[in-house]
Amino acid sequence: MMKYTLIWLDTNSSDPASNFRTKLGDAETFTDVNDCVRYIQSHPNEPIYLIVSGSLAKDAVPEIYESSNLVQIFLFCGSVSSYVEWGMDYRDKLMIFDHGDDLLERLWNDLESHFREQAKLYAKRAEEYKQRALQYKQPACG
Repeated sequence: MMKYTLIWLDTNSSDPASNFRTKLGDAETFTDVNDCVRYIQSHPNEPIYLIVSGSLAKDAVPEIYESSNLVQIFLFCGSVSSYVEWGMDYRDKLMIFDHGDDLLERLWNDLESHFREQAKLYAKRAEEYKQRALQYKQPACG
């Protein structure tokens, strides 16, 4: 099974009435930077997509940025321009959004692309195994 973990780090992430939480669906939620960092570091084999609020990003991102399992960071804030200069150091993994629907559209598109690429690899591998099996096929008796 192709797996990934979606994490939302935000002081409001535990609010079940959150409209963004409802749209996001199944995600690990954290309100504390240290708890989130520990989770990411303790799951080194899980590809992780992190959504982090602007208010927690400057504490969290430097701590986890080098983690090899961190695929993408989506910074969700009130003002993109407030984070652009700071975010330049993390630009290969960081995208900044000020609208939840834009963030979710990009997240779902990225995951779709990731799974389609994985599916191509699996299909190619399946074909290789099929061809290997055919090498051993015995002619029918009779």
